[in-house]
Amino acid sequence: MDPDVEIMFVTDVGMLIPKEKTTVCISREFNRQSLPEDEASISKVWASRLQENPRLFNGTKFRVHSASREGAGTVTLNLGLTDYRQYLGTNWAPWVGQLQARGQQELSNPQAYLSDPLGVGAFVVTSDDCVIFLKRSLHCAEAPAMWDIPGGHAEPQELVGRASLEQIDIHQMEPSAVAQEIFHSILREVRDEVNIPEEHLSEALLMGIAKNTTSAGRPSLEFLVRCSLSKEQVLHSYRQGSQSEADESTSIMLLPVSTVVSLQTSDPALWSQVAPSAKGCIFLYNLALEFRGRRRDSPVRGDGINPLSEEMW
Repeated sequence: MDPDVEIMFVTDVGMLIPKEKTTVCISREFNRQSLPEDEASISKVWASRLQENPRLFNGTKFRVHSASREGAGTVTLNLGLTDYRQYLGTNWAPWVGQLQARGQQELSNPQAYLSDPLGVGAFVVTSDDCVIFLKRSLHCAEAPAMWDIPGGHAEPQELVGRASLEQIDIHQMEPSAVAQEIFHSILREVRDEVNIPEEHLSEALLMGIAKNTTSAGRPSLEFLVRCSLSKEQVLHSYRQGSQSEADESTSIMLLPVSTVVSLQTSDPALWSQVAPSAKGCIFLYNLALEFRGRRRDSPVRGDGINPLSEEMW
């Protein structure tokens, strides 16, 4: 593995999970647990971060509590709500180790007092079997100047507008709409970051959840997405510069799938420049590949989508 990454959840027996086989349970009980001293400490971190970067926006996010398999090819995501302010004030607080130790001691869960917003990332494979990486700009709060996969966050505001965390009635959030937003959010991120129209992207298929240990275990759902464009066509689209999140990256790199799957050992220098979120996505893709080698006689479709089919890869 790699010290920057932990695998939190892998889809059952190598199956890639479509939106239709994903159930969301969203509840206050899956929110971050609060401490009496939280508000003052979070406010302190937020004020310091705002001074460094006045562009920060306290958007709401979904919070990952846990995930479970509910039968072959199906998954349940247990989610709460959080916001970016809580994220910086817990996962990125100088005292985050104390929060994790206290969570483990008091609640048998080191993440209980952390924000843990739900991230999304994609292993995007072009028509000629290359994988898309973007070099993050220096002003990105996480992993600046590192090579990353397209990704970001599913956004509660897509369902409830720009309401604050305190204004959102979590009981009014429709679980199926949350699932739709999660699966669509990664296609939206690829569109906005790489300038690839969504009609050139396949349905997103969930591979699993990876945790970024450099941000105290922040979880990210990692997806496989097929792109009908070739490497050269993707490069052309990106260089047109009309993507709405162009300021998040400074350059693009496409590597053959065969190179990416062994990147950690074949090119340690480049691997050291890969963001933790991308590393987690690569590890999950490789886990699916292991099943592909073991189960070539498996059906393409069953309760989920089988990644072993040649047409899917």
